[in-house]
Amino acid sequence: MIDKRKSTSGRNVNSRASVRKNSAIVSPVYRGRRLILMLLLLAGISVLLARAAYLDVFQQSWLKKQAGKRQLRTLTVPPYRGMIVDRNGEALAVSSPVSSISIDPRKLADAKRELKKISLEDNESGLLAKEDLEILSAKLKAVELLLEMPEDTLKTKLDSMSGKRFHYLGRHVEPERAQEIADLQIPAVNVKREYRRFYPMAETTSHVVGFTNIDDQGIEGVERSMNERLAGHSGRNRVIRDGRGRLVESIEEIETMVPGETVQLSLDHRIQYAAYKLLKGEVYKLNAKSGSVVVLDTVTGEVLAMANMPGFNPNDRKSLKPYQYRNRAVVDAFEPGSTLKPITIAAALEARAIGEDVSIETSPGNFKVGKVTIKDPRNYGSITLSKILAKSSNVGASKVALLMKPGEHWKFLNRVGFGRKPDAGFFSETEGQLAYYDKWGLVDRASHGYGYGVSASLLQLAHAYTVFATGGILNPVSIYKRDSQPLGQQVMSKINANAVLKMMTAVVQDDATGKNAAVDGYNVAGKTGTAYKLKNGRYSKDHLIVSFIGLAPATNPRLVVAVMIDEPKVEKASGGRLAAPLFAKIMTNALRIMDIAPDDLPQLKQAKPHSPSKSSIPVTFDSPRHTGSDEKEGEA
Repeated sequence: MIDKRKSTSGRNVNSRASVRKNSAIVSPVYRGRRLILMLLLLAGISVLLARAAYLDVFQQSWLKKQAGKRQLRTLTVPPYRGMIVDRNGEALAVSSPVSSISIDPRKLADAKRELKKISLEDNESGLLAKEDLEILSAKLKAVELLLEMPEDTLKTKLDSMSGKRFHYLGRHVEPERAQEIADLQIPAVNVKREYRRFYPMAETTSHVVGFTNIDDQGIEGVERSMNERLAGHSGRNRVIRDGRGRLVESIEEIETMVPGETVQLSLDHRIQYAAYKLLKGEVYKLNAKSGSVVVLDTVTGEVLAMANMPGFNPNDRKSLKPYQYRNRAVVDAFEPGSTLKPITIAAALEARAIGEDVSIETSPGNFKVGKVTIKDPRNYGSITLSKILAKSSNVGASKVALLMKPGEHWKFLNRVGFGRKPDAGFFSETEGQLAYYDKWGLVDRASHGYGYGVSASLLQLAHAYTVFATGGILNPVSIYKRDSQPLGQQVMSKINANAVLKMMTAVVQDDATGKNAAVDGYNVAGKTGTAYKLKNGRYSKDHLIVSFIGLAPATNPRLVVAVMIDEPKVEKASGGRLAAPLFAKIMTNALRIMDIAPDDLPQLKQAKPHSPSKSSIPVTFDSPRHTGSDEKEGEA
């Protein structure tokens, strides 16, 4: 038993020794392989660490620059364009946020080309590329629908300009629609915020306010003349965008955005609306070529209303033509005709060529000057200055003009604004035409007396008439609201200004040419005008400009209203028949809106004493005007 155990024990010892011997043979190889792997791993880590250290120490600025090129962008922040408001703060022009949709056609074409190339591969990548192409095509179709483009137009357009780097898909797109396009995440498509101008009163104030182009820059009216103040200044922000161009973070503000200033006009939107509506109706009724109205505050020189026809809607300019948006009251000069006669008399009074009580002989109803014969509708005989205006006598006005020296006449016309721009605040203002007096012949001197050979805009004429309301002071005219009384210039004596004002009240009596300009409850002073237009070198009786310019209340004038209608298509057209009624309607509305007290209310008759037993005597009113015969207006 003992021998057997010894034998078994010996075998076990030998077996363990054999295993240890074999292990001693394999172990060095295993250890060498592990050591090599560890050395290789350490070497790789060392290389990476060395590369990282190199990049961090020596290449840091270069790497930042490259990262900046790929991620950092300078974003332009468009300014909010300032509002335009009337004298009461009513909005006439505002800006609403919209978006512009642009695309980089070359970038899109490159992306599609790469996807097509990959889609040709017979593997999973090829299948994914085909799916991406289909998705991209569907997204472009969606853009086409959102922008309301004809079918397949977008694809054809983008294919034709695949070499270009920029193209607008849409401008002034509604924010909601633009956001839908942005959410599609189409490569190379960019959505940018901008503003679109909106005009709440539409065509009513369009000629004065003007409008902007698609880039929000003023190109007409106050929008143009005050563009620098309204536009403001763009800001710039440095931002980080991801690979798809989406905004990740705004890093810093490089330049602060400065919004545009609010510009307040002198217009009263209520008077403006009434003036435009009445003018529009009259121009259509008379089938006239055009028409204009100007309403001025005589105290401040502010323009309370300015309307023109034809009109236009600045919110819809698809079929807009230049003749529609021309501000005729400021830009167009015309021969005023008889509306210049009060200024002729004022000039003669200032030159001391006549006195206010003088009478002018107009017999036999015509007056030959050189080769020209000046005519009146009939022989008025010897008439006063008031009657020259009331009957609109061309003979009387021309004789008054000839009593002055040409230099004195020219100086007065120039002092009240003829031959120079009104500087009311519009971008384009005509100065009219007033030749220097050394070029005046005898016929020129006579014709200037009744409004021919001189041209002016309706604004210039209305401005000139303000001197009769201010005691001879010409206040600067302005389309912008004033906070204080302007410093005016004394261009004629107060006595002469008041004398001419009184003479003009005779024009609005029942036996005068301007009887249709009467306003209930108010004394009115004014003058009618009927002027032939020059066609092919000759004055045409078929082409007329009719006008009326007046002031009210005449005892203390606060308003001047000037009305002009160009080429009315009716028989017996004249300023008294066509322009005067329109003046009366506009003046009535303006006086009511401004709450100006009447100065011509009927006087209350006192009741005679009576016994209590008798019935009461009713109260009656005397009419301040007398009835007279109709008088044909002089053709001037």
